[in-house]
Amino acid sequence: MFNVGGMELLVIGLVALIVLGPDKLPGAIRQVGNVVGELRRMSNGFQTDLRGALSDAEREAEATKKANDAAPASATPDPGAARAAAHAELEAAEAALDDDVADAGSSSADDGSEGHTEASSSDDDDDASTHPAP
Repeated sequence: MFNVGGMELLVIGLVALIVLGPDKLPGAIRQVGNVVGELRRMSNGFQTDLRGALSDAEREAEATKKANDAAPASATPDPGAARAAAHAELEAAEAALDDDVADAGSSSADDGSEGHTEASSSDDDDDASTHPAP
């Protein structure tokens, strides 16, 4: 994991002996061993949980695949039909929007609002000639 060779371990041991002294060194080694053991147990527990979750997900995916394979072919959605249905919904929404715009334009003219002037009316005519209605 850390690629610590024999020479590195010897240097670490000598530094620990110098810093801690011969009296405290055995207790420090025991404490380091306990910490390393606890880290390994935690790591093993984490790996076990991860493997369990992975196997649960694999079993669920296999069950879903089997259910999809067992379903009749007519039950599978046709991409072309879905696209046609979406296109029809889009056209219906565009038609409803055009109707709403037309209704809004006629209601503002019925209100007698002064929002439209002669100049803006002629501008609307120019826009209509350059941008034909869909």
